[in-house]
This record gives sequence, C-alpha cells and structure tokens, in this order.
Amino acid sequence: MFETFLLMALAAFATALYLIISRKRWIPPPDSKLTTMGNIQTALPNIARLTGSALHHGNEATLFQNGKFLEAMLEHIADAQITVHLETFVWHKGNFEKRLVNLLSEKAQQGVTVRVLVDAVGARNASKSQMAKLRDQGVELAFYHPINRFSLRRFNNRNHRKLLIIDGTSAFIFGHGVKDVWYGKAHDSAHWRDTGVRLRGPSVASLQSVFIKDWIDAKQPVPTGEGCFAEDVGNAGPVAVHVVESTSRQGHSSVALLYMLAIASARKEVIIQNPYFATKKSVLDLLEQTVKRGVKVHLMLPGKQNDSYLLYRAGKHLYGSLLRAGVRIYEYEPNMLHQKIVIVDGVWSHIGTTNLDTRSLAINAEVGVGLLDKNIAQELRSAFQQDCQHSHELTFDKWQNRKWYQRGGDWAAYQLHGQL
Repeated sequence: MFETFLLMALAAFATALYLIISRKRWIPPPDSKLTTMGNIQTALPNIARLTGSALHHGNEATLFQNGKFLEAMLEHIADAQITVHLETFVWHKGNFEKRLVNLLSEKAQQGVTVRVLVDAVGARNASKSQMAKLRDQGVELAFYHPINRFSLRRFNNRNHRKLLIIDGTSAFIFGHGVKDVWYGKAHDSAHWRDTGVRLRGPSVASLQSVFIKDWIDAKQPVPTGEGCFAEDVGNAGPVAVHVVESTSRQGHSSVALLYMLAIASARKEVIIQNPYFATKKSVLDLLEQTVKRGVKVHLMLPGKQNDSYLLYRAGKHLYGSLLRAGVRIYEYEPNMLHQKIVIVDGVWSHIGTTNLDTRSLAINAEVGVGLLDKNIAQELRSAFQQDCQHSHELTFDKWQNRKWYQRGGDWAAYQLHGQL
C-alpha cells in the first residue's frame, strides 16, 4: 500500500513539474519571404501591428548610460506631483535600495500616489525592513506571483519588466534593477554596464497600460483618475515609438517576433548587445540567413565577468555555427554587460528587458520599445563602438580549439537552455 501511494505521489509531482516548466510561448521560426516586406523604415508600421502595437509619432527619447540612469530616475521621482508607478524584477538590499525607499516614502507622505510592483522571486534578497517601511509610509506595494502552494502553476512565469512612469507624462524603460551593481560608470568589475531610456509623448500611455495590466494581475485595485493617462500630450519630439510586450498568456512571443521581423528587414547592419545568449536554433538560423543576405551582424555578449556562469557556458555552445556563417561575436571584458540593445541599419533601435534566452523569449513577462530615429540609433551605435574597445572578438579557430572538457561542459549547459 505504501509503495502504491509513493508511486502515485511521485507521478503527481512529476506531472505538476512538467505542467509548470512546459508552459511557454511559441517562438516563431524565421521565414526567408519576410525580407520582401521592405527595409525597416518601410516595414515598421506593419511590424508594430504584427507585434500587437502601433507606431506613435511625436515622442522625445533620452538615453542614459550606466549609473546616470539611476540618478535620472531619482530626480524624476523627486519631481513627481501626482503618481509614481515603478515595476521591476531585481530588488536587492543595499545603499540604492535605501535611497529609493526613502524617496518613495517621502513622496507618499507628500500625497503622491506611489505604486510599486516587484517580482516575488526577484525581490527575494530585498530588505524586509525596507519593504515594511514602504507600506508604513503609505506606498502601495505588491508582489508579482508570490510563492505559495496555491500559485505553483504560475511559479515559473516571472515578471522581468522594468518600468517607471511619472504622472502619466514620462516613462522610463531599462535593464537596471534595484541593486548597487548598477551604480557608477561601469568603471570596475563590481559595477555593471547598462542602458535606459526616458520617453515623453504619446508612447507613455502604452507603457502605462503595461504597468496597469500587471498591477491588476497582481490582484491590486484598478488604478484610475488623475496621473494615470495624460489627456493632451501633444508633440514632444521627433521620435516614432512602438511598444512590445510578452506575457505568459500569449500563444507566441511578441518580442521574439519583433526581433525576427526587425532583423529580416535589415539591409546593411544589425548590432545586438545582450547579457544572455542561450536560445533556440531558429534564432541562430535567422542571424545566419541575415549574413548570407550581405548584412553585417555584430553580436556583443559578456565575457567571463558574468553573473550566470551556466548561461555563459550554454551560449558558448552556439558560437560555432554563427562564426562560420560570418557573424562577428565580441565578449565584453571589464564587467557584466547587462543592456539589451538592437540597432538596425543605423535608423531603428530597440531597448527593453528581453534577454536572448528561452526564459525571456518564451516564459517571462517582458517589455521593450522600438525607436525610429537616426540620432538615437547613432548614439547607441557610438556606445557600442566604445564598448568594442573593451571587448575581444572571437574567431572560429579559437572557439574550435577549446579543451575537450570545455566543449563537454558547454554542451551540457545548453541542454538546460529551455529553462535558462
């Protein structure tokens, strides 16, 4: 009897585990016919529609590199008059946490409505006393998919988005988390390299909608009233913007589809900077096909300064076919490269939260913005060129000549890529 019960329990556990880890979005495969849709400027309105968005004209976009973003973030929170909506994945105890908590508490005491949404897993290293302070000072604090026996079905679906919306008129999207590693100028191995962008104009409402949907999903009251959606934003600048989001409820990955469509529309050059690269063969095929069309493809990833050694080794397994095809791969050396940047033909760029791994493309909730503006693309391209000075370029021969145990370890790590 006991053996039967044990077998039934193990079967139930295995079934539950399978249901949890198999809940993924479909990643669309590349199609060579997509190159007929025209260059990125011509195709962009349809690309936005295909990924569930629309192209918003009349925006202002300002880039912030490394720790400058955190300072800009704090300055704008301090200037808030009506609402502060902050959504993030990583929240870690430290000096920046204390500065942020003090400021958010101060704004709440001034009568500003402050809503903070943090992923429950990403906040596992947060200070309990600082979380309690936020609540005590009147901040509305919520956790996305908290971990308990009633939420096992959703446990594997995390919210990896990072958004800040001030008064419904300014929005920030970024790779930074609440952790001291994002301080400073990425000046040493303890401080990470990252990029964020501030938007003003019609696109802010779309990012506000993303936050509000996540807030409701966290079982919080529906935000309404002043400071949620600005009634008349006017023309704030020359940048055309579209917002892309992926959630666990989708049948396919909108972000993966955006990457596919944007890269397929490239005619001259694609630049990608991303912290994690453990993706499916379809993404490799896309990059290889792009090179065969005569497009230059540059891929920059972290080197040994990496917060996930397993992902680093899994990515190494994939480099061979890309290098053979002519993709140029660079490993950034000074510290952890954490930004998620795509630049196409020097006119369109994407900044967001999506990593080039299965977890971001097929499991986690993600968000990003596409920016059609030559100046923004050039600013990002110049930053990439500066990063190249602190990177080394890989060659196929060097990759091929790895020691046998390195090749074996890379292969073994990649076998876990479905959950990385």
